[in-house]
Amino acid sequence: MNHGDSASERFEALLEAARPPTGGVTFEQIAFEVAPLLPLLSELPAEDRAGGDYESFAFRECFAVLMLLGRRLALLDLTPTATIQIVLLALGSVAESDESPTDGFARPVVAAAVEGFVLGREERVAQTAEARAAKPLKPLRIDEAAFALIASGVHEPAALSECVDALGRAMLNADVDVAIVDLTQLGEPNRERAAAVFAADEITRMLGGACFFTGVDSRWRAAAEDARVPLDVLQIAPDLAGAISAAREIARRSTEGANPKWRALLDRLRR
Repeated sequence: MNHGDSASERFEALLEAARPPTGGVTFEQIAFEVAPLLPLLSELPAEDRAGGDYESFAFRECFAVLMLLGRRLALLDLTPTATIQIVLLALGSVAESDESPTDGFARPVVAAAVEGFVLGREERVAQTAEARAAKPLKPLRIDEAAFALIASGVHEPAALSECVDALGRAMLNADVDVAIVDLTQLGEPNRERAAAVFAADEITRMLGGACFFTGVDSRWRAAAEDARVPLDVLQIAPDLAGAISAAREIARRSTEGANPKWRALLDRLRR
């Protein structure tokens, strides 16, 4: 039996004939994900597959790729039934003519794919939960004086960095000089999270503005110290009300000191 490309062609033909439910994932994408597995299955002698001794390197490598395939199909949001069907089609595309793709070796093959699928499903659930939790983290306009970022829960540093960047963009677009970052309800301070949230000070300074932090308790101070964030140069307010009051005072002074003609010209250019 020829292997290599012929196994890929047989798999694609079997996939087209079986048409498992893929939830919108194309058969081309499925074939792409399965492609690394087919040569490994093809290189395993039929007698070894039937023997039940799967401790050799070739089998371990094959099972590792099966786990990765199961994980990838879970991340693509396929169902367990569709995943098992696809794995059996892959096995059937390289099986000898007298070998059943649903007996013997198929059991550990399916078990490895399902194990990877479970890991991928857990990863996908975690990603979905993280995205849902981060969705409400948007800058809030505090009247005309400032934008505030009020975070709650536990978020990965990357999500916090994106929120801080969004805060800077909102300030730039609205020509607001003051930001408020409230950490009161933000959980599990560590070095990476501290570096992410306190970066708001650098961003506002680049915009020529000021940033007030609230909720900076002993845990956040320790995390900031670990991240080498110089808290002594940051503006830390005792609470959110104090930060808003300070923001309004800065806005008042800025308005009083502005050149009316320059402001009028700027407003005209923005139209």
